[in-house]
Amino acid sequence: LSTQPNGKCVYLHPKPDIVSERFDDWQTRFGALNVSVGMLTGETMADLKVLATCKIVVGSVAIFDALSRRWKQRRSIQQLSLLIVDELHLLGGEDGPIMEVLISRMRYMTSMLPKNNQSSDDKQPQPKLRMVGLSASLANAKEVGEWMGISSSKSTKALFNFSPKVRPIPLEIYIQSFDVHSFSGRLLAMGKPVFHAVLRHATEGGSGAGTSVGGGGGEK
Repeated sequence: LSTQPNGKCVYLHPKPDIVSERFDDWQTRFGALNVSVGMLTGETMADLKVLATCKIVVGSVAIFDALSRRWKQRRSIQQLSLLIVDELHLLGGEDGPIMEVLISRMRYMTSMLPKNNQSSDDKQPQPKLRMVGLSASLANAKEVGEWMGISSSKSTKALFNFSPKVRPIPLEIYIQSFDVHSFSGRLLAMGKPVFHAVLRHATEGGSGAGTSVGGGGGEK
């Protein structure tokens, strides 16, 4: 917003309910800065108006996928300067194909448009689209980054792995091993220790703490 005052940002999430939460949160946060925030609803004409008038737009991947299919005829799509796609680890899930097609399309659009896309009515040239992907843990993060066009060069590093300590709610990891080779025997051995561990750590974390249990060796 400070370096590109004419730029527009679109935030996308696969789940509509998360989009609504993000809209309510950002409308409060950025509204205090006099920055307009809009949400895509699936109504084409209304959504195009939101894209044209708002600085920050939030929406679901499916809705923006439908809007961006006619990007050649829609100036508001071409004028985007920042696209944020959340939950990239869902590429392997039911929403994965839509996310994959959308990201590929936006990369193609960026390659086809001039670096400074400017019409006679624009006072300043439009910046080239920047894409940011957010994800939980990914086993093939480097491959996904290369697919999105992220450089692997150390001088222009753009792939980042953040420590659990930077989370809004710190994540603590506890590991307890069980030297039992058979799967059924390991389950029996894990039962009581895991139960007491969950009770202990959930109580230490307070009423709002969440606990997740995973098994090693490919078993959960």
